[in-house]
Amino acid sequence: MKATVLALASAMVLAAVTALRAQEPAPDRALDRMRSVLEKPPLRVRLPESEANFKIHIEAIHPMHDIFVSPPWATEPVGWQPPGVGFDLLSLFRYVAKSAADAKRAHDLRIAREDVQRAIADYCAAQPNANTIQICPQR
Repeated sequence: MKATVLALASAMVLAAVTALRAQEPAPDRALDRMRSVLEKPPLRVRLPESEANFKIHIEAIHPMHDIFVSPPWATEPVGWQPPGVGFDLLSLFRYVAKSAADAKRAHDLRIAREDVQRAIADYCAAQPNANTIQICPQR
């Protein structure tokens, strides 16, 4: 029995030693080559600036250019036209309209002032102590 225990113990020791050796990685040359490549700085690709090597030529095609000297939409309008006398009629109309509006506003302001003065006078006439009221004119 001692012999079997001794054989079993030696087998266990031999298996442990074999397991320890199995844990150590074997030196691999491919792995060393990969490490040396990864340690080098990365490559930089620089492309030269390219210059344009083409030209563009645009040619406009006018349909019916040979038929019309000027296009039909650019002809002179037919009918009466006011003579060019050197001033703008629209600006003259605006000036007259503004003057009329200003005159109406001034008239409305004058009428409103007269209505207020008349209302104050009527109020003061109805008060027995009108001479003590500040808004009423002194007699």
